Amino acid sequence: MIEGCNVMKRKIKEQISYMEFINRENEFCHSDYEEEMRMYRYVRDGDLRAVERARQTFCARKQGHLSDEPLTNMKYLFVASMTLVVRFAITGGMNSETAYTSSDYYIQQMDHCRTVEEVSGLHEEAVRYFTEHMASLQKEKIYSKTVMRCMDYISRHLNRPVRVADIAAYVQKNPDYLSSLFKKETGRTITAYLMESKLQAAEDMLRDSDCSCAEVSAAFAFSSQSYFTKMFRQYTGETPKTFREKYVHSRL
Repeated sequence: MIEGCNVMKRKIKEQISYMEFINRENEFCHSDYEEEMRMYRYVRDGDLRAVERARQTFCARKQGHLSDEPLTNMKYLFVASMTLVVRFAITGGMNSETAYTSSDYYIQQMDHCRTVEEVSGLHEEAVRYFTEHMASLQKEKIYSKTVMRCMDYISRHLNRPVRVADIAAYVQKNPDYLSSLFKKETGRTITAYLMESKLQAAEDMLRDSDCSCAEVSAAFAFSSQSYFTKMFRQYTGETPKTFREKYVHSRL
């Protein structure tokens, strides 16, 4: 078995060496590492130079050859680029669940592209979206890592009943200390932030889906529909039914 692994490693090494030889013969070299990373740092910092950088470099010959089929090659490059964009965005403070979901959305859109130009245009759009999101974050208060992790946990568990003790266990902090820290940095209690996050998400669901008020209430783990209605009215000034009907009519 060990000998078989060694043979496989030698074959892989030979194939990579051959590819390097072909690249030299064709006078091809990949982008300089620092040059490539510059765009991703621009994204992380909310610097819109990232968009122009994406436009200049994504279709450049130095991007690499991953497939003999041009469209497939561009799609592979798109996925690789989105992977790095997400990592840099999260490092810059973007909510991880939002970052991953946004990346999933753009990769799903990429799957429908039928030309190299469409993939390139979508890549530019995705880079602009992430960069603008990061720019907006720069204008907001930057929270500690512990509080950011609390927010991340809450965003990923809106569909479940969540207690302060659950969040404290996740971030490995004392519940009383965590509550105090969260209130100090955000000006809100953890419970208030959790409720606000649920109601914001419920607004989106009522606005953009055909789900009933009861289904939305259940989706965000409210103890009852009447409690959901009460909290929603306090938050928006109208009932879920009135809110939903307003947007249903606007879509007709």
